[in-house]
Amino acid sequence: MIQYKTMKTNERNFLASRREFLWSIAALGAVGGCRTLGLAGDDALLRLGVISDIHVTTPESTAKFRHALAWFRRRGVDAVAVAGDLADWGLLSGLKYVKDAWDAEMSGTGIIPLFVTGNHDFEGWWYGDMALDMHVQGYSEKEALSRLGMKRCWEEAFGENYEGIRHRKVKGFDFVSAEWNCKEEAVLDWFEANAGELSTDRPLFFMRHPPFPGTTAGSGDGEAWSRLRDCLKTLPCCVAITGHTHWTLTDERSIWQDGGLTALSVPSMSYTGLPQGYENGYAVRDTTSAMSMERIQVRENLKEAQGFLLTVGERTMTVERRDFEYDVEAAAPWVVTMPGGRAAAQYSVDGRAGGADAPRFAAGATVATYMTNSVRRNGTWTMFLTLDFPAADRGGRVFDYVARIVMDDGSVFASKKYLSTSFYKPRRYEARTQSFWFDAMDLPETGRYRVAVVARNCFGGESAPIFSRAYESVPGKSSIPKT
Repeated sequence: MIQYKTMKTNERNFLASRREFLWSIAALGAVGGCRTLGLAGDDALLRLGVISDIHVTTPESTAKFRHALAWFRRRGVDAVAVAGDLADWGLLSGLKYVKDAWDAEMSGTGIIPLFVTGNHDFEGWWYGDMALDMHVQGYSEKEALSRLGMKRCWEEAFGENYEGIRHRKVKGFDFVSAEWNCKEEAVLDWFEANAGELSTDRPLFFMRHPPFPGTTAGSGDGEAWSRLRDCLKTLPCCVAITGHTHWTLTDERSIWQDGGLTALSVPSMSYTGLPQGYENGYAVRDTTSAMSMERIQVRENLKEAQGFLLTVGERTMTVERRDFEYDVEAAAPWVVTMPGGRAAAQYSVDGRAGGADAPRFAAGATVATYMTNSVRRNGTWTMFLTLDFPAADRGGRVFDYVARIVMDDGSVFASKKYLSTSFYKPRRYEARTQSFWFDAMDLPETGRYRVAVVARNCFGGESAPIFSRAYESVPGKSSIPKT
C-alpha cells in the first residue's frame, strides 16, 4: 500500500490506481460549439451550484440564500455545495433556518445539498460584534452548536450523518469534505484508508472552508494543509472548493491550478472582503486606524452575494461567475480542461500574470486635484489632496489604482494604493470617475512634484500613468501639530 503521509512531495500519488483519463489538447480542439464549453445539456455529466459564507442568523436573513437556490434550481443543477459558515452565530436555530430555506426552494427536486462547516458554525457565538447582534435580537449562546455538540445538532437539523470527514457521491462523482475542526493528518489518514472507494473515471471534488495555502487570492502562506494540497496536485484531476476569504469572483486569481489540482475560491453570499494595505480597504473595525479614506462599504451594507455554477462535461469544466446582487454574469466564464495534467497551466497564476491585459486610460486623461479639510478614520483632523480622474475603462479589468508622488528628478517620494470603487462588482457598474484622498501630511514639504496615477489589473499589470498639475510644496506643514 502506498504511504501517503510519508511520501516525498513529488511522489505523492495516493490515488495511483485511478484510471488516468488524460485527454490531449488536440482532442479538446476537435470538439466544437457548446460541447467544448461543457454547456450543452446532453454533454453535462454534472451541474453543481457553488456558494459559501451564507451567514444565516434569522429567518429573514435567508433571502439571498433562497434567491441563489432558486436560480440554481432553474439552471437544473444536480447538487448545491456550500463551503462553510452556514450559521453566522453558530447556533442550532441558524442551521434550522438554513434547512427551512432549502426545503422551501428545493423540496421534491432531488437536488442534493453538500454542506460543510466553517469557523462561524463553531465559534460565531462569541465573535464580538456578532455576539452583540445575537443578543440584541433575542438569541443566546445556550444553543451554540459547539456546546450542544455539532454532530447531534447537524443530524437534528439536516437529517444526515455528520462526521469530521464525509464522503458523498453525486452522479458518480466523489465529494470528500473536511469539517472546520478537522485536522490535516486525519484527512491524509482517511485517503490512505479509503482510496479504493473512490471512482476511477471521474474528477474528485474536495471541500473545506479555508483555502489551501499558496493557492487562490487571499489564501496566504504557511505549512498547514500544504501536504494535502501537494498530494491532491498529483491526482489526474481534483477540484478544491473553499470559502472563508469572502474574496470576489471578479478577481482572476480566484481560480488557481497546479498539476491536477484546480482550486476555486468561492465568494461570499453575505459581503465581499476587502484586502489590507489600501487607503479605502480593510483596517481595524474600531477608530484607531490612521488611514485616510473611509473603507468601501461592503460589510456594513451586507451586499455582493456571489457564486459559481460548475458544468462538468466530458473534456471541460465551465465555471460561470454569477453576481446574485445584480442577477448578471459578473465576468466571462472560466473553461477548464479536464482533467488537469499539462493543461492545468491555463489557470496558473504565473502563466497568466505576464499575458494578462493591463487596463488603459482614455487618451488625454488627467488627474484633477484640489485640497479639502476632513478627518482620518480615527477622527483626527488633516488636509487631503483629493484626486479625481476618469476610470481606466479600456483594456483589462481594473483591480486597483496606485497614486505616486513623483518629484521633478523622477524619484517617487510616496505612494498609496486604492481599490477600484467597484472592484468586486460586474464591470458595467464601475464608476466613471474615481475619487481618492491623499493625506497632505504625507506630501513633500519642499520641491516640485506631480501626482501620477496608474491602474492595475489583479496581477499587478500597470497602465501608462496619467498626471496631475505640478505642485511646489505644502506651505505651513511643519507648523501643524502632530496628531
